[in-house]
Amino acid sequence: MKKSLIALAVLAASGAAMAQSSVTVYGRVDLSVGSLKELDKGSQTKLFNGGDGGLTTSRLGFRGSEDLGGGLKANFKIEHRFNADEGTSQDPFWKGESTVSLAGGFGEVKLGRSSTIYDEVRGVAMSSNVFDSAFTPASNGVWGSGGDYSSRFNNKITYALPKLGGVYGGIEYALDEDATVDANMLGAKIGYKAGPLDVALGLQQEKGKDNDYMLIAAAYDLGAVSLSGGYNTRRGDDAKGDDNELTVGLNVPMGNVNLSFGFATSKTEIGGSTAAKSSGFGVGATYALSKRTKVYGGFRSHNVKDGAGTKTADTRLFAVGLRHDF
Repeated sequence: MKKSLIALAVLAASGAAMAQSSVTVYGRVDLSVGSLKELDKGSQTKLFNGGDGGLTTSRLGFRGSEDLGGGLKANFKIEHRFNADEGTSQDPFWKGESTVSLAGGFGEVKLGRSSTIYDEVRGVAMSSNVFDSAFTPASNGVWGSGGDYSSRFNNKITYALPKLGGVYGGIEYALDEDATVDANMLGAKIGYKAGPLDVALGLQQEKGKDNDYMLIAAAYDLGAVSLSGGYNTRRGDDAKGDDNELTVGLNVPMGNVNLSFGFATSKTEIGGSTAAKSSGFGVGATYALSKRTKVYGGFRSHNVKDGAGTKTADTRLFAVGLRHDF
C-alpha cells in the first residue's frame, strides 16, 4: 500500500510538472511562380521560395516554455529555414533563431542567435508595406545602397524590458569571438504601443562594417486602412558615405482580401556628393482561403542610379503564390 501511494505521488508530481511546460511545433511553406527581370540579365520565369519572390521564407520551428514558479519562465526557440522549391536547407541550419531565455518581472534575458532588435523596429516600419515581403521595395534593393544592416547576429545577449504600460524596449550585444578583429554589435530600441498606434526608435552599431544605423518607425491602424512608415539613416566611413532613406506603406483589408502598397527611396552621399539614388514601389494582394492558407500576387519595381545618373540596377518582379502555415 505504501509503495502504491508513493507511486501515485510521483505520477501526480510528474503530471503537474508536465502541465507547467509546453512545446509547440510550427512551420510555413511558401512558394510562388513568376518572372524576374534584371538589368543586363533579361527576364527569367522561376519557381520562387517565398523569401525570394513571395511573402516569407519557408520554415520549421520549435518553441517552448516552462513555468519555474514565482513568475519566472524558461523559454526556448529554434527555427530552421529551407528552400521549399528545391528541398534544400539554408545555412546555418537554425538560421531563423536558436535561443534560450529567462523571463519574469524583470523582463527577459535571451542568449543565442536571433533577429536584432533594430530589425524588429524595421518590422514596424514595414508592417503595412506590401506584407513585409519580397514585394516590399525598401527591403529589396532600395534601402541599403551604401551598405545594408545585418538582420541577425550570432553569440548575442539581449535584454528586453518588462511591460511598462505601452512602453517597450531593449538592448543587446553580440560578440564577434575573434581576438584579431573588433566586430562586435550593439543594438537598442525604445517604443510605445497603445491601441492603433505603434512608434519606435531603433539603433544598431556594427563595428565590423563601420556602420551606425538609426531608424524611426511608426504604424497606425485606422480599421478601414492601416499605415506604416520609417525614416532610416546609415552613417559609414569616408569610403562608404552615408544613407538617408524613407518608406511608406498602406494596407486595405476587405474581408478575406487584403490589398497593400509600398514606396521607398534612398540616397547615398560620399564626401558631400550624391553617389547613388534609388527608388521603387510595390503592390500586392492576398486572399485568405482559411486561417492558415492564403493565395497571393504581387509586383515590385525598383532602380538604382549612380552619381552620374547611370542605372546600376533595374528590377521587375511579378509572382503569384500559395502560403500555408501549420
